[in-house]
Amino acid sequence: MGICQYMLKNIDRAIEHWKKSVQMDPKGADAYVSLGNAYFLSKKESGKAIDYMQKAIELAPNDPEIQFNLACMHESQGSLDQAIELYTQAASNGLDRAQPYLRNAMAKRIKQQI
Repeated sequence: MGICQYMLKNIDRAIEHWKKSVQMDPKGADAYVSLGNAYFLSKKESGKAIDYMQKAIELAPNDPEIQFNLACMHESQGSLDQAIELYTQAASNGLDRAQPYLRNAMAKRIKQQI
């Protein structure tokens, strides 16, 4: 139901549904991922987004998509060390598209050090 509401641009209703999903299944990572993405992409609330995505990664620590999403969030906030660590994990877990993001984050870190 949350995905349908999100696709209809009813972001607040989607978030309500995903929060109910978390209450019904607090050990399932998917609702936390959806909440994290909604807060990051639609609500522009990076802090909440990272908190939800962090919970998702605690529940599914080897999921490369979650690692990648959380890395992107950290990179957008300037937390390059955390982003690099997560991009590396995502790439190691088979997510090939993490490689160019990893290189970019590493280049940003080098630029900061110059």
